[in-house]
Amino acid sequence: MSRRTNKNICLYCFGTLSAERQCGTCLKQADDSPAPLHHLPVRTVLCDRYLIGKALGEGGFGITYFAWDTATGEPAAIKEYYPTSYVTRVPKSNQVIINAKSNSAASGRGLRRFIDEARTLSKLKKLSGVVTVQNHFSANGTAYIIMEYLDGTSLKKHLARKEKLTVAETLKIMRPIIESMAQMHELGIVHRDISPDNIILTKKKAVKLIDFGAAKQSNLDGKTLSIVLKQGFAPEEQYRSHGEQGPWTDIYALGVTIYYAITGKMPPESIQRMYKDNIIKPSELGVDITEQQERTLMKALTVNAKYRYRDCNQMLRGLYGNSVMSETKTEESTIKDDKHSRNKPITKPVPKKTAENNAPVKKETNKSPAKSAKNSQKKSAKTADDSKGKPGFFGRLFGKKEK
Repeated sequence: MSRRTNKNICLYCFGTLSAERQCGTCLKQADDSPAPLHHLPVRTVLCDRYLIGKALGEGGFGITYFAWDTATGEPAAIKEYYPTSYVTRVPKSNQVIINAKSNSAASGRGLRRFIDEARTLSKLKKLSGVVTVQNHFSANGTAYIIMEYLDGTSLKKHLARKEKLTVAETLKIMRPIIESMAQMHELGIVHRDISPDNIILTKKKAVKLIDFGAAKQSNLDGKTLSIVLKQGFAPEEQYRSHGEQGPWTDIYALGVTIYYAITGKMPPESIQRMYKDNIIKPSELGVDITEQQERTLMKALTVNAKYRYRDCNQMLRGLYGNSVMSETKTEESTIKDDKHSRNKPITKPVPKKTAENNAPVKKETNKSPAKSAKNSQKKSAKTADDSKGKPGFFGRLFGKKEK
């Protein structure tokens, strides 16, 4: 049996190819067609470990490839930082270079953001609704993020087959996404490109948001953000180069995704709704939805950002009510610290009462005659001052001085 190399590994199943380029495991014939010139060549090995396959997709700031981790034999998805407006690839080489000196600063800022985000996301491996980042490194004049490979289909394709889903089905799909986004926002990370084609339904019944941070690379040189807009899903502030963006930006996109899934229709584009807002409520389209859920959804879809929810936890409570599982760290800490005190009976000191008037008995103190006289003088002086125009009870109540 021949030694396994990057040339004879099956890119479909990680099996071994024969001399005729057929896999002995899955029996598929190897696809040796060349990749586009600006892509990494198929069968490139990165970091002496990752065997590159065909591209899964690409956008304005990166190319995502299918790959095999030769150390584990597991599939992976590798995202390469490749801002098409600023860089090019050297022919017959993996090296990425800046295409013009004037683009150097913008490309450099984007690369640093890409690496910083990779570091942040690699620490967050417990978020059920976000793709897991396994590794990241710099090479070839650019940077790479190694992510888990998700074997499944996008929500967009799922909806194309189903046309629309029930509210219960949609909320079940979206819950891990919204819960994970709540935690991501706390770290200052905003997705800016949430839509059904970036939500993957895996064969293992998991739901994952992908392409995290793709839109965060926008505005590197102060230009408009429209190059990364997902039309129909973007709120109006994304259309403005200086629009204030934050968690509320993702909340609008989440709202559009839910609306589209339960109605089968896209709401009017946010920029058009600024002039005439004729969005139709789901209930008016025959959708079986509770008043609270619809009220929450429409608030998430508010055109003006300041009237939208400010964080995803508020949206969660509105959509799922008391069944919301995710809690803030403060709430968790309070519950933990108060664990023992809650189980103890609350007792209050009961004042002693006299048999005659049922009033509390004041504890007498032994005061010297001199101190008593001094206190008596202070009392008299205070009474005299009050009678000179300081507000009494009713004066304090109504803000007037008693005459």
